[in-house]
Amino acid sequence: MGTCKLPAVVLVRPRNPNNIGAAARAMANFGFTDLRIVSPHPPVWEEARTAAVGADDILARAKVFPTLKEAVLDRRRVFATSCMKARRAGMPVLALPGLRAGSRDAIVFGPEKTGLPAADIEHCDAVIRIPTLESFPSMNLAAAAAVVCYELAGGRNGSASAAEESRLTTVDLERLIEEAERVFLRVGYRKALTPEQRKSRARRLLRRRGVQNDEAGFLFELARRITGHE
Repeated sequence: MGTCKLPAVVLVRPRNPNNIGAAARAMANFGFTDLRIVSPHPPVWEEARTAAVGADDILARAKVFPTLKEAVLDRRRVFATSCMKARRAGMPVLALPGLRAGSRDAIVFGPEKTGLPAADIEHCDAVIRIPTLESFPSMNLAAAAAVVCYELAGGRNGSASAAEESRLTTVDLERLIEEAERVFLRVGYRKALTPEQRKSRARRLLRRRGVQNDEAGFLFELARRITGHE
């Protein structure tokens, strides 16, 4: 199976180093190589290597980030695995069987005890629903990672479409959000809101819309003509 077509796996603030190692092992089972860890609870690495059982190379190459936003800056689509909170936020919920994810995407797993908070879900495009029983929906972090990796491995769900692959990366999306904030200030939109609240609304709108590269050029030009910002 080709590893280059598989998305990054992002673990947000994992508490148990055994889960980090077991997730790395599951990634190795199915050909995933890009592990990203957001603000893990130290110390973790020695116990994580023990639980990885041969997937030490994935742990050695793992990138550590202070925030989820920074961890997914180079990603085009970001999928969360925190079902209930994402539903409350009005985020699209996608069934895992049949999901298509490409090499520029990321799958995000939240902390074991709490799942992803709303501030992190904001940086995701949709939530993946693993079809567990309604009466017992919660899964162990490493087990959830194994299920998702299995489903996405080997192209069983198909490749991402051309439209999906041409979406803006997160870093370009954040640049567009900064331009939107300049427009908000220029036209006096919702002055009672803080800049972060205004940008949060723009972020949710643009992520749900799935802005393409060619559309972004139009939006950048429009914003800059309104603000006079070069």
